[in-house]
Amino acid sequence: MNEVLGGESPTERLKRYGILAYGAMGNMFDVGLVVLGTLFVGLGLTVLLSGFDVVGSIADMSTPAMLGSSIILIVVGMFALGVASEGPLGRGRRLVGFNVWEIGIGRAISASVVGLVMLMIHQLISGIVDDLPVVFLRGADGLHAVSVSGMIAVPLIGVPLSLLIRNLDDGYDWLKRYELHSVFVVWLIATLVLL
Repeated sequence: MNEVLGGESPTERLKRYGILAYGAMGNMFDVGLVVLGTLFVGLGLTVLLSGFDVVGSIADMSTPAMLGSSIILIVVGMFALGVASEGPLGRGRRLVGFNVWEIGIGRAISASVVGLVMLMIHQLISGIVDDLPVVFLRGADGLHAVSVSGMIAVPLIGVPLSLLIRNLDDGYDWLKRYELHSVFVVWLIATLVLL
């Protein structure tokens, strides 16, 4: 039986794939939170600058409402960035001991699951933010864009790009450190394209 499984018992294989699932899910969850946090902090800073008429003003909002909304968006964005920095991504945890296809499949499935969870959160809050200032509607739209890009662009573009960077020759060791950063860049660009 072990010859069929490649020398691993079913228990060892289940444990190995459990470790892969935990690592891939943690990495993709953290990258998704970094994208979401970056988006919210950027939106909050834009609203803050609008409150001081630096970049124009939002038509239906008073200055105190813009300032309060911007503070809330910045705090939520910083919270997302803080949670991501404490996770596997912040600790520099890498997936080692797996072949490239296992890592790719794990990351693609994990990014899709993270996007699906964010989409369900968007569905939960979309009715709540209807009565709030318009900037919170833009924040909910941003959450929707992060979720959709996590389910589509990351598995199709971000994960293959990160695997390509991971498998570069030894002369490119400096670039291999940025394999998850490539997923972040793809996720962020896809989110901004959707907005």
